[in-house]
Amino acid sequence: MKRKLSLIVTSCALAFSIFSFSGGKASAASDSNTVNMPTGYGSLTSNAWRSGLTISGNTYQFEYQTSAVYSGSKSVDWIRTSWEACASLRNSASMSIGISNDGVSAGSSSSWQNVCKGAYWQNSNGAKGAYSERRNAVIKPRADYRSGTVSIQNEAKVKVVGDARSWSVNASV
Repeated sequence: MKRKLSLIVTSCALAFSIFSFSGGKASAASDSNTVNMPTGYGSLTSNAWRSGLTISGNTYQFEYQTSAVYSGSKSVDWIRTSWEACASLRNSASMSIGISNDGVSAGSSSSWQNVCKGAYWQNSNGAKGAYSERRNAVIKPRADYRSGTVSIQNEAKVKVVGDARSWSVNASV
């Protein structure tokens, strides 16, 4: 009986390991970069985060979020977070990034193609930050996604009141 129980436990552990690590799951990742503006102006930070890939039916899904944050005493004219999600797909596979009318598809070729889709959020109300909502992206079908190729790039950009210049900095995962 003890040997039978040990065999069952070992089999369950093996099945769990195969399920957990198959399918080319990407690990969660984050990045943050800061640019120092001229003396007296402060700094601008770009943040990007994405979860690992999870399997849902015949799709891969992941979440992501980006932001642009100004740290300084100047009044802000506008601040923007502009993000782009990319993946390598083939055979007309598609990726949705969680915004209406946001789909992008690979061509019908069996060759891998890098496809990207972007969006942005801008505050023009004096706020010192611009934040994307946490969004859910979907890649389908799973078989036509090239493992390890999902990426998120974020450009943070700010313009302060009374200066014609703008500043930007990127983060990517």
